[in-house]
Amino acid sequence: MTVQAQPAAGGRGVERSDAPSPGVHRDPDRESGQAPIRSWRLFSPDILRLILRRVAIAIPTAVLASIGIFVLIRLVPGGPAIAILGVHATKASIAALNHQLGLDRPFVDQYLHWLGQAVQGNLGQSLQTQQAVSHVIAESFPVSAELVGLALLFTVVVALPVGVTAARRADGRTDRLLRTASGLGLAIPDFFLAIILIAVFGIAAHLLPELGFVPFGQNPASNLDHMILPSLSMGLGAGAIVVRQVRAAMMDVLAEPHIRTARAMGLPERTVVWRYALRTALPTILNVYGLLIVGMFGATLIIEEVFVLPGLGNALVNGVQQRDYTLVQGVTIVYVLLVLVVNLLVDIAVALASPRLTEQ
Repeated sequence: MTVQAQPAAGGRGVERSDAPSPGVHRDPDRESGQAPIRSWRLFSPDILRLILRRVAIAIPTAVLASIGIFVLIRLVPGGPAIAILGVHATKASIAALNHQLGLDRPFVDQYLHWLGQAVQGNLGQSLQTQQAVSHVIAESFPVSAELVGLALLFTVVVALPVGVTAARRADGRTDRLLRTASGLGLAIPDFFLAIILIAVFGIAAHLLPELGFVPFGQNPASNLDHMILPSLSMGLGAGAIVVRQVRAAMMDVLAEPHIRTARAMGLPERTVVWRYALRTALPTILNVYGLLIVGMFGATLIIEEVFVLPGLGNALVNGVQQRDYTLVQGVTIVYVLLVLVVNLLVDIAVALASPRLTEQ
């Protein structure tokens, strides 16, 4: 559209056009009529209010979860005294050991004593090994964190680009192939996939160690060799979820007006997809990854048992088998705190990525 300007005094009228000048960048978000949004900084008042709200919700959640843990572990048949003395122990010896361990005290007294110590950072001692539970957690948490971190890295490096590619080639041959592969990944349980990987790459091909763990500080190369199969068995299933969710989110975004505007402006397809479309889909993808991380830490209970990794999952399973109440309570509350922290970080990341969504 061309507008005839009013002539200046002593001069001719000047024609003004709203067409972009050569070399001038135009933002498709503005072209699509979307109002610009203010950026949120990490320590802005809005983010701080968000953090305070989430923390206020997290505190009662953690308390209720700790009560549930206390109740559920005591509903399991048997008890620490029987696990320590054996099934043939006399009632008198079991009662004496329960008194020594303080397990004959009222439930409320036991819980309040444990909670008071836990708030101060003291999670008690293992009833079986007499080790400090915090020491057991400090030794086992890095193993689980490394396992989840490597599996998560696989999903970011491999599964995320695959999901974007599937969305770009929706309903094409590549998309159908990728959907079939991701469906297969969703159908195969992690533990069964772990057994297959051990049989193929460990027993048959002798390419990677089947079981065991070597600390990273002791031998980094051997540590990574031992962690490849466990992280792959977890990452392949998680990657299938990422491919499906990213594909769905990107397909919705690629049909939005500002993406059509960007393409109509002649921007390169790579810029349209990776700068504008992926940025718009980022809040959804972040929420998917938040749920994925929580699920991965839950899956460590199985993967660490299969590959004999001394992580949190392995410690929790051993604690349940030995009726080690203190160890189970300590490890489980760490899992609860992990879930709360991950959810908080995801909420902050989503707020930073999409302030408009958070305001709504």
